[in-house]
Amino acid sequence: MKKIIKYTVAGLLGALTFGSCQKPDYVAPNDKSDIADFYATLDGSGRSRLFESRISNDTVYVDIDYYYPIDSDNEVDLSKVLLKASIPVDSRIEPSLEGISDLSKPINVSVIAGDGSSKQYVIVASKKGNTDIFGATINFEDQAGVPQEVDAIVVGNVVNFSIVPGTQLVNPKLTYVLNKHSSGSITNGSSISLSTALPFTVSSAGNATRTYSLKAVDAIKLPKGIRQNSAKIMFAKKLKADLGISVDNMTNSLAVVGKHLVLNTRGENSVYINAFTGEKLGAIELGDKKGSLRNFNNTSDDGGNFFLNNLVPNDGNVFKIWKATSVSSPLVPFIEWDAAGKKLGRRVSIIGDVTKNALITAPFHEANDKTFARWQVTNGVLVSNTPTIVTVSDYAWSNNNIDIIYTNPSDPSNEYYAIGYSDNRLAKLNGVTNSLAANLEKLDANFIANSVDFTNFNNGKYVAYNHINSFDWGSADQVYLIDTEGGFSGNPSLATTPGLVWAAPKGAYGRAGTSQPANANGTGDVIMAVSDNGFYMYLYFMFTNGYVVGVQYDCVDL
Repeated sequence: MKKIIKYTVAGLLGALTFGSCQKPDYVAPNDKSDIADFYATLDGSGRSRLFESRISNDTVYVDIDYYYPIDSDNEVDLSKVLLKASIPVDSRIEPSLEGISDLSKPINVSVIAGDGSSKQYVIVASKKGNTDIFGATINFEDQAGVPQEVDAIVVGNVVNFSIVPGTQLVNPKLTYVLNKHSSGSITNGSSISLSTALPFTVSSAGNATRTYSLKAVDAIKLPKGIRQNSAKIMFAKKLKADLGISVDNMTNSLAVVGKHLVLNTRGENSVYINAFTGEKLGAIELGDKKGSLRNFNNTSDDGGNFFLNNLVPNDGNVFKIWKATSVSSPLVPFIEWDAAGKKLGRRVSIIGDVTKNALITAPFHEANDKTFARWQVTNGVLVSNTPTIVTVSDYAWSNNNIDIIYTNPSDPSNEYYAIGYSDNRLAKLNGVTNSLAANLEKLDANFIANSVDFTNFNNGKYVAYNHINSFDWGSADQVYLIDTEGGFSGNPSLATTPGLVWAAPKGAYGRAGTSQPANANGTGDVIMAVSDNGFYMYLYFMFTNGYVVGVQYDCVDL
């Protein structure tokens, strides 16, 4: 081994000796004297590019913020800046820019190339305050009186507000966010008109100004689904304090009827509120349909029709569903079926529009039941008063707590969803075999899951369901919105469901949030609706003795 090492070293020495006899390559001096890049920073900031520059011919304009950081009161001292330039490799700047420079007045420098040629520059500070628009919003009512809010998208000097086509902007008001040292030419919070482009000038320290153009532009839809983070709480109303529903434990279900949201309270006329503001507007006079076992539940279809049903056999053996086309229309019989003593009526759900095609489900609620009644409407005609009785496999529920909703109003062979206590798994079932196709993980069985709804929105498929606390201890009272194609697994209460779009904060809207008695009947509801223009989806939910809440989502492509 030692001999090999000696020979190797000798060979290397020979190679080095031979190489040292060669002449070096000649490199011609560079004739370049341009400044390729230039920026400024402050002492203690290292090589951070705090202030950029613009190079025009022989002038370098350094854009210095009037205050740094821009939201502070620390005015930048131009006599104490550090300047950094990028020049060709064998060039130099005279005088040198090493150390602190004084930019309170122009600095003349020369860039001297490697061949001795040079180019003169003047470095000038442009010290200006910040004129950026950090955010802008318009708030208005549309032609239907629905409050709307649109956030701006700022592109250069253009501030675009994406407005759903056909929307009328009634008294739009502009709010905006600027730097603390800046001001806008339009008073913050004032009314504006966007019928044409509106100029808006931002002024700041150092006589800085920037003029923007405010514009209303037609919104376009995303290719599919809900826009991420578009959830907006439209209202949250306490049943007792805000809506005057004084009876405890009896308000149990919701219906979306046009611009109204109807709340069913057993034995009372049905209060209805503005579906976008939560304002109480009136009550449906139920007449002889009123009774704690008669107006037991209400719901609606996708066409905005209102349905009310009784509870059997508590209200006799004949199961009855009444229908009204609006909150002011009379209730007329829709379905009457002798259930022969079977228990049903705690939940009725409808997919579709009964003036076109629809599927209506009413689960039976015996102990450990697995069956439900299904009626079909085809071309606006109820096929039969006698329902099809469907038996589910791989899923069961305890008495009183079950809800089922189909996904296709024209075809019962399509999948459907079920949620029931104490299984507490949101289940997707095969419409042909009526067997379990998939499910989410079980929610805490100390609490009750008993309401589900499904809707199609902007080519996406969404399901919502609840989890109710019937005690004065523990924490539940949540609602979950799931994108069924976004990953149907996990536990939404633990945020492990990939398709989870939104969840209500745990306990915030239940009876604990209103300091009312425990929800002794373990009731509540969820229901969804889509706007006529297809740009908005609405999720409504209610917890007995708690709140009724409206949440808006959109599919606007920003």
